[in-house]
Amino acid sequence: LVHSTVKYTPLSKPYSKSSDGKIVLRRIGCDITNAYFKFWKLPGLALPLRRKGGYLEFIYMDQDIRITRGNRGGLFVHFRPEFLEQQLA
Repeated sequence: LVHSTVKYTPLSKPYSKSSDGKIVLRRIGCDITNAYFKFWKLPGLALPLRRKGGYLEFIYMDQDIRITRGNRGGLFVHFRPEFLEQQLA
């Protein structure tokens, strides 16, 4: 399995303000700071995946689901663990 550490940074643009004055982020910066391959009891193998300058654009977000598109075109669907467990039960 591939494990990675990603640093997320709110970007000042693009963003907007809601009618009640709250800031609504549309894009967040993300940099891969560490990545490695680990299988069973074998030692981990470092991967040269450190990249800077990436971002995720929020396409949809509610309390349980977040859909984002990466700067390289990837589409990601994120679920809260509790929501996913409830849907799979």
